[in-house]
Amino acid sequence: MTRSTTAILLVLACTAAALGLATVSDGNVDFAIDTAVFKMGAGDTLLLEVYQEVDIAQFSQNSDGMSLVTTEVSLTNATGDTLAADIWNTPISWSESGRAVNCTLLPALEGEWTLTLAMTDVYNGTQGVAVKQLSVENPEHLSDLEMARTIMPAVEGSINSLLKGSIIVFPAASTRFTLPGEAIVYTYQELYSLGGTEILRYSKLLNSEGIPIFARPADAISIPEGMETVALLDSIDLSVVREPGLFSLSVTYTQNGDTLGSINKPMVVEVFLPTFESEQTVDINSARALTEFVILLNQEDLELFNRLEEEGKELYYDNYWNARPGEHAGYLERRSTVASRYSTHGKEGWETDRGRVYLIFGQPDEVEANPFSTTQSPYELWYYYSSIQENFVFADLLGNGDYLQVFSTVEGEVSYPNWQGMIMNVNSGGNSGAAEEDF
Repeated sequence: MTRSTTAILLVLACTAAALGLATVSDGNVDFAIDTAVFKMGAGDTLLLEVYQEVDIAQFSQNSDGMSLVTTEVSLTNATGDTLAADIWNTPISWSESGRAVNCTLLPALEGEWTLTLAMTDVYNGTQGVAVKQLSVENPEHLSDLEMARTIMPAVEGSINSLLKGSIIVFPAASTRFTLPGEAIVYTYQELYSLGGTEILRYSKLLNSEGIPIFARPADAISIPEGMETVALLDSIDLSVVREPGLFSLSVTYTQNGDTLGSINKPMVVEVFLPTFESEQTVDINSARALTEFVILLNQEDLELFNRLEEEGKELYYDNYWNARPGEHAGYLERRSTVASRYSTHGKEGWETDRGRVYLIFGQPDEVEANPFSTTQSPYELWYYYSSIQENFVFADLLGNGDYLQVFSTVEGEVSYPNWQGMIMNVNSGGNSGAAEEDF
C-alpha cells in the first residue's frame, strides 16, 4: 500500500479501531492484514486465517525484474509463549501496479492472543511489521466474514494458498475499496451445525452512523440434512456510495424469526467523482480517447472513420463530442472505469464484453452477481431501468475471469436463447487470469 493509503487507514482506525478495520504495518514496508476465525473439525482447535495485501511497486527488484520477500508470522499469548509460527520466502514479479495477496493458516485456541506479521524486502533489507490483538472465540454457528475482491473457480489440483474447496478467494485484507473501479465486494463465510434447516440471510450496507444505504431482500438458504459445514458466497454492490468514508457490511441470519447471529464488517470506501464540463464546446484535444471511441459508432460511421488519416480521426472525434454538449466527460469517466474494472490478461477493459456494454450504455442500475456455484459458471445480470429499459447477461464460461455476453434484450446485440443451459455443468478448471499475485 502507498503511504497515502496507509495514512487514510490509520486516521480512520483511530476512531473505529473497535469495529475491526484492517491492521496496517509500521516500518518501511507498507501492507495490511486482516483475520477470520473458522472451525477446524470437532475439537477445541480453531483455524485462524491471516490475510495479507501489499502493493508490489514498493519492493526492490533484481536485473530479471523479480522481487524477493520474506514473511514471518507468529501467534503468542500474554506471557510471550508461542502457539503457532511460520516463515517463508516468496519471489514476486515486480510491477508498477497491482497487489500481492496471501492467506496464512494458523491453529488457534480460544483466548487473547497477539498476532505479529513481518515482511522483509530481501534485496534491500527494509521491513514492515503489523501487530494485531486478537480475542479468539469458538464460533457456534457463524464464522467470521471474509471480504474479497475476486472469487473464481480453481484449476483442478491447485495448491494455491487462497484455495477454499474448489474456489480461489482473493481477500481484501486492507478492507479498502475504490469507486468507481471496485463496485462489487465479495464475501466468504462458513455456517456450522445447521444441517436440515431453512434460514434467511439479510445483507445491508451501512454508513458510519449505522444507517442502511443499501439493503437486499432476504436470501432463503436451505441447508441439506447432515451438512455440518456450509460455505456461502455473496456479493454486494458498492456503487450506491456517493461520498468517501467509513462503511460496514452487515450480514444477519435468522431461523423461524429468531436471530442466529450477525456479522458487521467495516470497510473504507474512497470515491472519485467525475468532473463534468460546464461549457458546450469542450477542450478535448488533451483528452482524446480514440481507441475505444470506435465502439460508439455504427457500421457506416465506423467505415468512414477508419478511412481517415490520424488528423482526420482527431477532427472527427472533436466534432462528434462538440455536437453532444456535456457528454464527453461522461464518456471519459466510463472509459476510466472500464479500464480499471474489466481489464483481463490479454484484453483491455474496452475489449471485453462487459467493458464494451458499460462504455456504450453506462453503469447499470442494478447488477445481480452470481460469482460461483457447483452447477453453474459465474455470471452477472445487468439491469437498466432509468434509460434504455434493457438487460444483459455475462458469464465466465471459461473460468478465466473474462465474462462473455450470452444474452441481451437489445436488438442486434449478441443473445443466445439457450444461455441458461450454456452456463450449466461447466468445467470449473482454467487459468484464473487474476490481476493479483499470491505469494
